[in-house]
Amino acid sequence: MRRLWIVLSMAFVLFASANPLDELRIDREDRILEDTPEMSATLDAIFDDSYLRDWDNWKVNSDATAEVQNEMQVAVSPLDPDNLVAVWRDFRLGYRRVGVGTSFDGGLSWDDRLFDSHFYTRHSDPGITYDRFGNFYVVILSYEDTSSPNGLFVTKSVDGGVTWNIPIAAIDGVPGVFEDKELIACDRSGGPHDGNVYVSWARFYDTQIYNVRSTDGAQSFEPELRLSDSGGVQWPVPVVGADGTLFVAWVDLYTPAIMLDRSFDGGQTFGSDIQLTGLYTGSVDLNGNIRSYSFPAMDADISDGPYDGNLYVAYMDRQGGDYDIYFRRSLNGGTSWSSPIRINDDAMNNGSDQFHPWLTVSEDGAISVIFYDRRNDPSNYLMDLYFTQSFDGGLTFTDNRRVSTVSSDPNAGARAGLIGEYIGLAASSAARVHPVWTDTREGNQDAYTSVIGTGTGVADDWTDGFELLGISPNPFRGETRIAFSANSAAGVEAAIYDVSGRLVRRLGGSGGSLAWDGRNAEGRRLGSGVYLVKLRSGGEVAAGRALLLR
Repeated sequence: MRRLWIVLSMAFVLFASANPLDELRIDREDRILEDTPEMSATLDAIFDDSYLRDWDNWKVNSDATAEVQNEMQVAVSPLDPDNLVAVWRDFRLGYRRVGVGTSFDGGLSWDDRLFDSHFYTRHSDPGITYDRFGNFYVVILSYEDTSSPNGLFVTKSVDGGVTWNIPIAAIDGVPGVFEDKELIACDRSGGPHDGNVYVSWARFYDTQIYNVRSTDGAQSFEPELRLSDSGGVQWPVPVVGADGTLFVAWVDLYTPAIMLDRSFDGGQTFGSDIQLTGLYTGSVDLNGNIRSYSFPAMDADISDGPYDGNLYVAYMDRQGGDYDIYFRRSLNGGTSWSSPIRINDDAMNNGSDQFHPWLTVSEDGAISVIFYDRRNDPSNYLMDLYFTQSFDGGLTFTDNRRVSTVSSDPNAGARAGLIGEYIGLAASSAARVHPVWTDTREGNQDAYTSVIGTGTGVADDWTDGFELLGISPNPFRGETRIAFSANSAAGVEAAIYDVSGRLVRRLGGSGGSLAWDGRNAEGRRLGSGVYLVKLRSGGEVAAGRALLLR
């Protein structure tokens, strides 16, 4: 049982470390780590992440309605890895608006609200980006209905997402069109166009791709430019490369293919379209009537590391009997692309669809990818969120890891295109990855998130006869109960530690559970974070983790 405690302690060292494999250290004098002859052999096993595969999931939006939250994006401040901002489409008022959530503790707790309505009543399709100085920018589609005037508006926060300025029109009131499916990017290259803000979108009803730029921190936007050389296109994704090149990729629904255009002068001019890859189809209605596009989830490496300048894209495609997630990379600024790599690792042609990928490159050059996955449901209907990473510039990917702890029903709380068309992912490093996705475990669509290393589960083969049955609620704000198997006549003692290994509280009793109010031994309220719970009954021990939110 001592080995279990070492593993749990190490999990938190991994969680706290910016680069766990390089910076991991163990203090053998730490009172929590009981030194035994088994320790040396156990330390090698700890580096196998099989002990760290349990993730906690919790809701970002705080409303108590049964309405829908979907189509989310998330960003992390380059100045503070604990500062995250997420945005999503939100129906809590009964119609489309955009919600925003802000976290200052690495995604463990969130404050959320709706953006104010300054122009048209309805809001939709949010995107988010940030500049080198930690300012966040959000783009929102605002409209009355699809046949009335509409526009794309950008709002900026200079305080980590707490307050937002009055939105500025990137494009507004063009007669006879509907602006749709917009995303936003910012130049963080440090070059001559550093700080430029770009918004790309699809214009209906001629279905062409357009782009606008701002050179003054989103205080104003220049006239739009058309990028696509032909119509029948959708889903543009803008990305700025390490040298300041603006890349915009999208789906050609007719060819079908993913196309790419580039600007080498800060968004003033663009060239001819490049076919990045052919596709089985540009869009499909998957089982459960899920509209899914083969859009390019794209990002660039601007880490100044060994893969600086690389351009990466993940996308849904079908090369067998079901839809999978494929990956390509470019080493020459998008001129040519590698052969596709299938990055979901379930059996080929097993009838399980993967869809809605998102990709990000963190500051240390690690590539992280998430996607919806139906491998756990023989009916190919319920879906989970899965995750994989690459540490060698996209040559190889890690084994897929299931992130969601409960499978989702895509028709729960169905409204406005069912689960929406995209999810979000941010990462400040390989060890600090923050997915945001649509989850239906509460019977309707909510925005959920997770953080690597905060799981509460303990593998069965690491427990003795005395067992921790659960910690509930978890996460908790006021009080949580620690339930255990009451198979011993001896009393049960719970020792609670913070992530630094400091003992903060002892509890004792019997009867099958103990209550903890989130306070230390002096009665003071403890701060948000992950706490280790170690139970002892006679000579038997069990352990788990609790997440306290304030």
